[in-house]
Parts: sequence; structure tokens; C-alpha cells
Amino acid sequence: MIPKPDVPIAPLLQSVMAKSTLLQWSTRMISQAIVEVGFVLAGQYHRQFKVARLYERIARDHLQKQVKDPVIRAKLTPNYGFGCKRPSTSNTYLQAFNRDNVTLVTEAIEAVTASGVRSREGGLHEVDVLICATGFKVFENGNMPPFPLKGLGGRDLEAWWDANRYQAYEGVSVPGFPNAFLILGPNGYNGASYFQLIEMQCRHIVRCLTQARKKGASRVEVTAEANARYFRAMKARTGNQVFFSNGCATANSYYFDKHGDVPFRPATSVEAHLRSMTFPLSDYRFSGAGAS
Repeated sequence: MIPKPDVPIAPLLQSVMAKSTLLQWSTRMISQAIVEVGFVLAGQYHRQFKVARLYERIARDHLQKQVKDPVIRAKLTPNYGFGCKRPSTSNTYLQAFNRDNVTLVTEAIEAVTASGVRSREGGLHEVDVLICATGFKVFENGNMPPFPLKGLGGRDLEAWWDANRYQAYEGVSVPGFPNAFLILGPNGYNGASYFQLIEMQCRHIVRCLTQARKKGASRVEVTAEANARYFRAMKARTGNQVFFSNGCATANSYYFDKHGDVPFRPATSVEAHLRSMTFPLSDYRFSGAGAS
């Protein structure tokens, strides 16, 4: 026989689940606070909070301790500020440049030959394996979205962005493309968390769809006026961003698109959350079917 437990199972499970939920929520809030200070305030509000300057000093001190040769150390030191490119961390990468069998070559590549890599200065560096870690372009044609998207009159979204710069109302909707909703749209992501972004954009979309159902509408489209207003508001804040005030113009950073814009949302997470709950539904047109 299975002995009868002294403590009722259901209340015990409820208590455990409540504590687990509280732990998860607390952990997420701590993580979110770290990211908010580490990237959002550092990147989007560089003018007001010089957090990036602190990170830069820490990084330079770390480089000084890790790499012995001053010439190699100088080559590894960026000529632009912290935050212009996506930061990366490693406990062993910099130490590798102290090894005798490691060479740092910063010359531009002229050609890849059958036996190695030839630099523009004429030197041939023989290699057995070539790893092409060239980075990526988020906003190049075919990347966002990774499929053709046609709107009213057959207009193409990539072509529209190419002509009008990357823009989307709250990072979700583009005028002329009814019933098309984006998650990672231009000026939607503030750099804090993709999970947070998904939650906010889905809340925005659900509000639109709920309103459409109430009105009996089959078509939801953001107005051109609302989109233009939002785009102007986002561009007016670029002076606060680290990307435009920390020597980033020479960084060759993938944050910049072909228009010279950085399509991040220059806003705190609190503001972005509130906007997803309070943006005026009048910024959309609801039409079609039996719309009132």
C-alpha cells in the first residue's frame, strides 16, 4: 500500500508553483534591469548617461592586462567608442595574441588564392582553413522580411523602404500594407530583449485585431500621418544615441543601414511597454466587410 501523505498534495503544489513563479519573475526583473542599464541607457541615452564611457575604460584596462605586446595591443584597440558595434566577451580570445604561433594581420585582403590569403600590401599568408567571419547586414534586401511582401497597388515593401528609409509605426505597421504586422520592424526594438519585444508587439497587434473584430472590419491599416509622426519622433531622439555621438561613423557597424539610420527604438522599456498598451487606435483605419 502507498502510505497516505501527512500533507495534502494540492496545497503543497500550489505553494511550490507560486514560489516558482515568483522566482522566475524576480529573476527576469533582475536580468531586465541589468540589460536596461547595460544597453538601453548606454546605447539609447548616451548623452544623458555616460555608461558607455565606463565600459570603454574597463575594456581598455582589460586589453592592457591581457595583451603583452604594445604594438599588437594598439592594433586591437578600436578607433571608435564602445557601443558602436555589438560587444562580445571572452576569457581567452585576447590571451591568444600572446602566443608565438598567432599572428595578427590588419591589412586589407586583396585576394584569396589556392594556398592562402594575399593582402593589399603584397604579403601572402598561407592557410589550411579559412573561416569567413565577415559579419552580416540585418537590413539588406531579402533579410527583413526574408520574403517578398506586396501591399496596395502591388507596392513592394523592400522597394518602399529603399525609397523612404526604414520605418514602421511603433515597429509594427507600414502604411499601404494593410493586415501586415511586423515583430522586428524598424524603430521597434530598443535593444533590451527579444522576448520583451515579442510581448510588446503582440500586445499591439492583438489590440488592433480586437478593435477590428468589434468594428466588424476585415482590413487594418495604419495611417500615413500616424506613421510619419512616429518616424519624426524617433529620428528627433537620435542625438541621444551612442551611435551618433561616439565616433561610430568610422566603425563600419551593421547597426547602420544604407540610409545612415540606426533603426533601433530610442526609448526605455517602460515607455515601449506603455505605448503598446496606450497607442491611439485612431492611428489605424478599420475598413472592409461590415465595418462600422
